[in-house]
Amino acid sequence: MSRPPDPLWDQEDRRNARIRQLRETRERPFRRRRTFQPVVLLAWIAGVAALAGVLIFLGFLAFAPRLMEWVEQNPGSIEHGIVRDFVEWYDPGALADEPLGGDQRITVTVPLGANDRAIGELLVGEGIVRSALAFQAAVIEAGREGTLEAGTYDLSPSMRPSQIVAALRNEAGEEIELTFREGWRLEEVVGYLGSTTLTLNLEEFATLVQRPPADLLNQYAFLADLPRDRTLEGYLYPDTYRVFANISERAMVERLLDNFETRYTEEIAQAIEAHGLSVDEAVALASIVEREAVLEEERPLIAGVYLNRINNPEGETAGLLNADPTLQYALSTREHRDAAVDEWGTLEWWPQLQVGGADVELPRRLAAYQTYLNPGLPPTPIASPRISSLEAVAAADTESGNLYFVAGCPGGQRDGSHYFARTYGEHQANVARAREECAGA
Repeated sequence: MSRPPDPLWDQEDRRNARIRQLRETRERPFRRRRTFQPVVLLAWIAGVAALAGVLIFLGFLAFAPRLMEWVEQNPGSIEHGIVRDFVEWYDPGALADEPLGGDQRITVTVPLGANDRAIGELLVGEGIVRSALAFQAAVIEAGREGTLEAGTYDLSPSMRPSQIVAALRNEAGEEIELTFREGWRLEEVVGYLGSTTLTLNLEEFATLVQRPPADLLNQYAFLADLPRDRTLEGYLYPDTYRVFANISERAMVERLLDNFETRYTEEIAQAIEAHGLSVDEAVALASIVEREAVLEEERPLIAGVYLNRINNPEGETAGLLNADPTLQYALSTREHRDAAVDEWGTLEWWPQLQVGGADVELPRRLAAYQTYLNPGLPPTPIASPRISSLEAVAAADTESGNLYFVAGCPGGQRDGSHYFARTYGEHQANVARAREECAGA
């Protein structure tokens, strides 16, 4: 018979086994459970995003020229901020309010119904603006999309897009100063306007002053008796004006006529009437005085000479004015009758006479300006006189009885003065004196 296990022994055995198990556990390498790291994930996402961004950017750069081309074909799209931002990034100068450059005047006709895009393309095609985009930017900046007006304009590539937008809207625009010289004939006035930054159309202005409509003439009492089919020669008052660059053709004509009306006072009108002259005759005489006189104090004397000649048809001068300026006027009119309006500012309108006055031959239509052969005043004024020349006609010195005058050179210097005479004999002596004095001048 075997012996049963001792309980104490069993307990000791189990304890030792437990101790061995714990010892083995301590001696094994400690292994932690691997945990997920957020920083690693974020770095991975950032890397993917950066790579995607680079790829997108490179793709955008490749696509940008085509996008810009689309924008140029659709300039109105810059109204949207994101498109405008793209254009300013891709081409910073594309929307700049800068002129193309050049000082020539270019006549442009904007047809009825033309939208902003069509007008921009027209201006680009005419060489007036750098791009339709720059023009459209100016339209949007002014807040006048779809309000540009049809019409004929004289524009210049020297104008900024914003100035052109103002012109096409018939707005005032910038104020500029104009100075019209006394003694200019009508064509010189038109030619001068062509050299300015005014946007009015020269052809239309020339038509208004050459063939003024009845409603324009009816605005002014001094034009009431203007002969039919007459130009406004002589009435475009010479002075300095401040006007807006986009003044219309009609408004510019009215500014000149308004000034004449203001200067032509009732006192002057009454004095001229006392000489038996109409307004038009007085202006014609004043225009000759303007071309002849240099010194202010001599204007009444020169006017008196011409009035004495007119009023003495049977006298020594037989009513002949013998006025060289009328011949110059007729000669240049004949010479340049077919010249284009935009050439008027480059032509010589007061040629020196190559022969004696009586030897100048004129065609029949201009024969009345041959004042060495035809008595009396020419049929029209020949230039724009200043008010002092009209006042000289009103206060003409006729009592001295002078019928002649010749330019002198007192002291051997040409100072604009003249020698006056009542008889032909006295005049001949003055001519000899002047020749001797002026020989070395």
